[in-house]
Amino acid sequence: MGTLSQGAPPLSIGDCVSLKYAILTLLVGRPLSGYDLIHYFDGSVGFVWHATHPQIYRELERLRRQRLVSSRLVVQHGRPNKRLFSLTARGRRDLLAWVATPAPLQTMKDGMLLRAFSYGRIDPEVARARLAEYRHLHEERLAHYRGLADAVAGAPPDAARTGALLTLQAGLLHEESYVRWCDWATSLLSRTARPPRRGARRR
Repeated sequence: MGTLSQGAPPLSIGDCVSLKYAILTLLVGRPLSGYDLIHYFDGSVGFVWHATHPQIYRELERLRRQRLVSSRLVVQHGRPNKRLFSLTARGRRDLLAWVATPAPLQTMKDGMLLRAFSYGRIDPEVARARLAEYRHLHEERLAHYRGLADAVAGAPPDAARTGALLTLQAGLLHEESYVRWCDWATSLLSRTARPPRRGARRR
C-alpha cells in the first residue's frame, strides 16, 4: 500500500473518526485504490477534511482490520499492480448510521486569523502584503471549486451529484467570504497609522 512516513503527525480521536468517515464516504460509490483516495483528498474533498498520505494508508489498514472495507489485488500488465479498496456491507451500515446522527459544532483553527489578531502591532504595509498573498491563494481555490461545480452540474442527477453539490456550495461560499474578508481587512489596515517604533520619542 505504500511506504508509511514516520514523520506524519498523529491524529486525535476526533480526527481519526472524521478521517474514517471521509474514507468510507469516498468508497461508497465504487472501489478505489490508495492512490485514488489520495487524489480525491488532494483535489475534491480537501476543503471538507485534510489528511496526509501516510494517515490515509494507516486508516485504510485500520478499516480493513475492522472489516469496514475489503481489499483485493489487481494485477496489471505493463504497469505496477494496485490494491483496490471497497466498502463492505458492514462499512456501509456504519457510514449511513453516522451520516444520520447530529453533527457537533466544529471549532475553527486558522493560522491566518491567529496572525491577523496581532496585525495592529506590525507595519501595516507588511500586514497588507500578507493579506494580498492569502487572498490570492483563496482566489485560486475558489476558481478550482467553481470548475468542479460546473463539472458536477452537468452530471446525471443521483446521490453522488447531490452530495457533491451540497459540499461544493459550502466551499464556494466559504472561499467567497474569505476573499471579501481579505478586501475588508486590507481597507481597514490602509486607514491604520503605522505603530511607533520602539524607543521613538513622542511629541
